[in-house]
Amino acid sequence: MLRMTGNKKVIQGSTSSGKTYGIIPILYDKALSKPRTKITVVAETLPALKDGCIDIFKNFMMDEGRWNDAQWNGTDMVYKALNGSTMQFKSFDSVGKAKAAGKRDILFLNEANHIDYGIADALIIRSNEVWMDFNADMEFWAHTEILTQPDSEFLKLTYLDNEGIPEAVLNNLMQRKAKAEAEERNGTKGYWWNWWQVYGLGEVGMLQEAVYPRWEILSERPERFTRFVYGLDFGFQHPTALVKVWFWEDELFLEEVIYKSGLTSNALIDEMRKKEVSREVEIMCDYARPEMIEDLDNAGFYVLKADKSVEAGINFLNQMKVYVHADSINIQRENRLYKRKVMNGIISEQIDKKNDDAMDAARYAAMEIKSAFYGGSAYESF
Repeated sequence: MLRMTGNKKVIQGSTSSGKTYGIIPILYDKALSKPRTKITVVAETLPALKDGCIDIFKNFMMDEGRWNDAQWNGTDMVYKALNGSTMQFKSFDSVGKAKAAGKRDILFLNEANHIDYGIADALIIRSNEVWMDFNADMEFWAHTEILTQPDSEFLKLTYLDNEGIPEAVLNNLMQRKAKAEAEERNGTKGYWWNWWQVYGLGEVGMLQEAVYPRWEILSERPERFTRFVYGLDFGFQHPTALVKVWFWEDELFLEEVIYKSGLTSNALIDEMRKKEVSREVEIMCDYARPEMIEDLDNAGFYVLKADKSVEAGINFLNQMKVYVHADSINIQRENRLYKRKVMNGIISEQIDKKNDDAMDAARYAAMEIKSAFYGGSAYESF
């Protein structure tokens, strides 16, 4: 990694290859080499930061005898070196917040494949030097957007590059390798074979349990999309998700309208009014909450009963070319994380009921589009 000279350093690797453990010390030495260097380390979520990069940074600093409690601001998650340089640890949940974070000298995107491209792009364009690492469970924006640029550089690492890999970890990897080899001998190349390609060999794999492919992200809605339907999935502890699904021929364009937890009927109606949700266009609703639906109907919204057929909706979405607005961060995240259950290395037909709020809302709208505009039975009104 020290020999990499590209302005954008893309490090793809297997599990336990030492990617992050190698990058963190390099970045801190860069901070010490030039006063007032600003380095920002970014992961998808705050827990991911604390359990990953921050833990690695603290352990490295303590092992080297460099750690000083007085230089660490735990609230802002910033370590300030004596020369005025800073190591800042952040996560962002919107493109706007990423833009508002300003400029920096060096950016490190940890597990970059878990970070939405809109956020990553807003950070990259405001950084002089960029590092990123990931396990490539499938091709994503680092391959299609970053590595196509002339100032980028690629490095692949595996567990064989990690001289300090614990014996227990290595043994576990070898057990998984044996399962992958058995699948290959049987001519199946199933779950374990694909797992070994990604997490053992550091290759780009295919997330076989993913329900949908990674949808393309666009910064603006193309002009050809002129008609839309809403999908609404109710929640309280889980977010209530309202998704606007535009359609044109065999293409769909998804926009996140509302994605918020703790919404009562009145609070949801207020949000819908603020977002100027149309009262003339169908809102395909999850009918598990009839009291919420009645309140929306009384407020003048055009609420209809959604077709909740899961596999039919998934099949229709998978037949369409789907785009997502760059600002629709939660749709992008759920698209990546929405999976089928894996049991003993076998991918089942069951959907893992996580990260499905916006996915359900989009499916409700898609089924209405399929039914009303692609030759199907009429929708059922409340």
